Amino acid sequence: MHFFGLFFHSSFNADTGIGGTWPPFEVAIIGPWGLPFVNSLILVTSGAAVTAAHHFLINGNRQHTADFLALTISLAIGFLYYQSSEYRLLPFNISDSIYAACFYITTGFHGFHVFIGTCFLAVMLYRIEKEKNLTRAHHIGLESAILYWHFVDVVWLFLFIAIYWWGS
Repeated sequence: MHFFGLFFHSSFNADTGIGGTWPPFEVAIIGPWGLPFVNSLILVTSGAAVTAAHHFLINGNRQHTADFLALTISLAIGFLYYQSSEYRLLPFNISDSIYAACFYITTGFHGFHVFIGTCFLAVMLYRIEKEKNLTRAHHIGLESAILYWHFVDVVWLFLFIAIYWWGS
């Protein structure tokens, strides 16, 4: 939350050294309705897919659980791909301004959490398919991974609203 605090503090107290505006005049920002919106749809869909995986496990359908976990992981990889594509397209870099630093730190830190969550979900997929030790009665690891994934989703929605939509 400190990163969001830095972003909001800088935006509400735009220094005259950056033109007194937020974002600074010299920063060409990315609009919210291109790749950021696509990534939002990807993460919301992944949240629905991981919830479906949980539902199927509780109902004893291991194959559908594995299928929806694989879909969630695929969507997560897609999110990371599009996020890295966005970084390559940005007209600014992390050292250009306080806005650019806030942008890269918040989106990059979130991307790191997506990567960690993806690894967590991949371990759960392995446990379902290979070890077959996740059951409707024993799946605390999967529930933990799902809660973490939903946390990542919610943080992205806040990030999308604050950085991409409001920040533009």
